[in-house]
Amino acid sequence: MTEAQDVLIYSKRFAGGVRIVSRMLSDMGRRPVLVSDEPDDVNRDHCAAHVVIDWARADLDDFVAAIDAAGVIPTAIVNFVEPLISWQTRAARHYGLPGGEPGRETLLSKAAVRQAMAAEELSALAFTSGPAASLGVEAVTSYPVIVKPDKDSGGSRMVRRADSPAELRSRLDEIAGALGPDGHVIVEEYIDGTEFSVDGAVLQGRFVPLLSVEKTEHDEARHHDAGLRISPPPSDLVRRGARQLTRTVGALCVALGLQGSWLHVEGRVREDGTCELIEINPRPGGGLYRIATQHTCGIDPIELSVRMALGEELDIGLLEKPAADHDLLVALLPFEADRVGTLVSATPLDELKLLPGVVDGYQFEGFRVTSMDQENFFTEVLITAESVAGLREIAQQVRGAFTFSFE
Repeated sequence: MTEAQDVLIYSKRFAGGVRIVSRMLSDMGRRPVLVSDEPDDVNRDHCAAHVVIDWARADLDDFVAAIDAAGVIPTAIVNFVEPLISWQTRAARHYGLPGGEPGRETLLSKAAVRQAMAAEELSALAFTSGPAASLGVEAVTSYPVIVKPDKDSGGSRMVRRADSPAELRSRLDEIAGALGPDGHVIVEEYIDGTEFSVDGAVLQGRFVPLLSVEKTEHDEARHHDAGLRISPPPSDLVRRGARQLTRTVGALCVALGLQGSWLHVEGRVREDGTCELIEINPRPGGGLYRIATQHTCGIDPIELSVRMALGEELDIGLLEKPAADHDLLVALLPFEADRVGTLVSATPLDELKLLPGVVDGYQFEGFRVTSMDQENFFTEVLITAESVAGLREIAQQVRGAFTFSFE
């Protein structure tokens, strides 16, 4: 084993982009070391070593002992799993590695982010938080509101809307039943507007936006992404909102002292042009966001994140002048499971990619759905066209050609 090459890759519930990151690190001459809570992790054979940590019960001393016992000398930590941010920052500080800024831990909690924004006068959005089982609805004075888990709520997991105190109590009871009596939630003012996202990198103290996406057909009933997500945003309202949110997030990054991180930020812009943050995720957007970013500006968010984690000195000028080679609009078109069960049949992705305007995609064979309380995307395609009308026409053709069934 060559010292000074070991790079830890964090994973929980098999998430964390392990196989992609492992290949990148190997190509860079580094030694990828998987750190997960699964002794039989399906990704372990794709890494040079595997260290098992009980994320829920272990402490930092246990972590260090396990790393030492494996003969691993960490030189960097790559973490794309939000619930493991605290493990990332504590281990980074212990080993003197990038990613240990105390402000990064703020991103663990939606309530902590709201508090930080209020302290910096970046938002006046009304919110409250606490255990779902005991949170008093009297603390909420106006409706409608959105209630959701304060932590670990990726994929729009258990996001609910409430229009009255009675409905809020019912929603809180639902979430408490799923999270347990100590599960914390955030209840915040509902933002009536168009949803969008901004992906970019925090480099040299600045948040540089690289991909803005307008969610033109967002599912307001389930609070899930749905339909066409278009980049660049076709509406002037969302383009202005994206610029405003970029400034807000940039100011928050300065206040928190964030460095060397990719952010996937979601927001909403009202008809009057005012904009609010929905949530901020210290990782690249999921699904086809990576491919869309590569397609539009030639930058791979995973590779850039890995390089930042390694502590490389990167030129911010590379981000400020992205090398787009076309003027086409792009859109992400996802398909979500319609019931609990296992995907037993679907039009193959290769057939969808034969349709004009379809440039890439993914499909998860045998995809299993155990809950409808979160987004369950099993197929997604990336399409391009010269206009929004063109995107909608291609999307209609894809929908017409795509069939699937769950049992």
